[in-house]
Amino acid sequence: MEKRFVLAIFLCLVVLILYSSYMSKQQEQWRASHPAEPPESGQEVPPGEGVPAGGQPEAPVPGPATKPDLPAAALDVQCREVVVDTPLYRAVFCSWNGRLMSWKLKNYKTLPPCKCPVLSWFGRPEAQQPERLGEEAWVELVHGTGPEEFPLGLEVSTEKTRAGLQETLEPDLPRLDLQSGGPEGRIVFSGRDKAGRAIERIYTFSPDRYLVGMEIRLQGVDAEFQSAGLGLKLTNRVPANAKADRYSFLGFMGLVDGKLIKLTKVKDDQDRYVTGEVAWEGFSDKYFLQCLIPQNNPRSSVALEMPESDDSGPGSLWLSRLVYSIKDHTDTGQASFSYSLYMGPKDLDVLKASGHSLDASVDLGKFSFIAVPLLMLLKFFFRYTHNYGIAIILLTVLVKILLHPLTRKQFHSMKKMQHEMQKMKPKMEAIREKYKNDKERMNKELMDLYRTHQINPLSGCWPVLVQIPVFFALYNALLNSIELRHSPFIFWIRDLSEKDPCYVTPILMGLSQFLQQKMTPTTGDPAQQKIMTMMPLVFTFMFLYFPSGLVLYWLVNNVISIAQQYFSLRKKED
Repeated sequence: MEKRFVLAIFLCLVVLILYSSYMSKQQEQWRASHPAEPPESGQEVPPGEGVPAGGQPEAPVPGPATKPDLPAAALDVQCREVVVDTPLYRAVFCSWNGRLMSWKLKNYKTLPPCKCPVLSWFGRPEAQQPERLGEEAWVELVHGTGPEEFPLGLEVSTEKTRAGLQETLEPDLPRLDLQSGGPEGRIVFSGRDKAGRAIERIYTFSPDRYLVGMEIRLQGVDAEFQSAGLGLKLTNRVPANAKADRYSFLGFMGLVDGKLIKLTKVKDDQDRYVTGEVAWEGFSDKYFLQCLIPQNNPRSSVALEMPESDDSGPGSLWLSRLVYSIKDHTDTGQASFSYSLYMGPKDLDVLKASGHSLDASVDLGKFSFIAVPLLMLLKFFFRYTHNYGIAIILLTVLVKILLHPLTRKQFHSMKKMQHEMQKMKPKMEAIREKYKNDKERMNKELMDLYRTHQINPLSGCWPVLVQIPVFFALYNALLNSIELRHSPFIFWIRDLSEKDPCYVTPILMGLSQFLQQKMTPTTGDPAQQKIMTMMPLVFTFMFLYFPSGLVLYWLVNNVISIAQQYFSLRKKED
């Protein structure tokens, strides 16, 4: 073993951790599974398949309908749009049931993937990137295909039965417009359910926050109704063309008993129910979160379903129910339930300002305590450069400066080891020649030789191992940062969250790694040299489809490492 082989061990370790711990794990989560079909609303459910026990005894539920949430008289009624317009979002509610029809984020747009402008030189007009800056490009967080899929439906359930609470409501305002810095506003939907109970949905909106207050009030609650549970449903249809790769998350996410729960499939009964102290629950992708937050009953039940999973049709449908015990919220025949709704970006600053531990939805891995400060530094540099690509370069330079003492120690250890191994080269060649037909004996003799001369082949690796947490923290920070979404750098790189459309930066990164190898003298055997020669090629192919912001970091990191190695070798020669 010698310096080159030590470097091979380190690089292989990086590859294994990157692929096994982060990528392969994500692929396994997305492996297809087919959960059992959930029971139809109003049908009898086997014990344990209804709402989990917790103050909700078995009792019949009034008025199950053919469709879970729609009154028979309202099935053919068209929703009138009730619009809420704020500087952050534009929300549209259905007039007769108070449920969400649309939620568009004004500060985030959906743009087509970047294409390499070089293609236009060869007569490929599709390489031209259209600009869509209007309302139609705003990110839409509600993808229901009809009224029965609109979020925020109510459902009454016991351990044996379930049925939608069929409401016919009317809003007190047809539209609500809020201005930045202005007061809050509210809309009240009032009416009755099929059983004649008076019901109100009260929504409170802030012009400068994505957090929405929601209160449900029921009057005329009898003893039989109190024995059931009330579930507020959140639905999320993942469009069939939605981007889902090994670097992205799409599915259920919740914070229960202080633990982040992430599910991409409802595989079995163990995944169907989540109970405990629910801080929030809902659905998330890589950049956006939509969730319900219980206000006056954090110890709740969450029931999950995937009634449909069709990648060739309209896409997969997720459904979650945040269940309260009606009895616990009833006083003199009136029941009141309070929630908050968050539908917005997974921006750490925004999430922390919203409270309720929503910032836990940004999963930065085991080294989040390092990744969070790095993200803060990235935003700090952006405030002065107004370009996240330049901010990444400055952040990389700063990290290399801070880690320079460790890097210098690594070079010193490796040079010292190489010098000692050069002196032992004749003895090593003699051992290899003598035991060339006995690999096990040859390795044993080489290790004895190392011990005799007090040489530790791994001595140059310890400074590198100390730096690995920083590398992985920065990897996660750049991979999951919404700040890089649709953020341009220079020339052909118009989106740092997407791959380099011309593959320039991955190729330069591979060349820089190859140059690093050539600058490192070696006395390794031919087999080891062949392995090491392949590593830059492997890394190049691995980085071809990485976000260009992440590739930019690795490229700048390699260039600085080359400069450090060059001056280190030059100092040795002087």
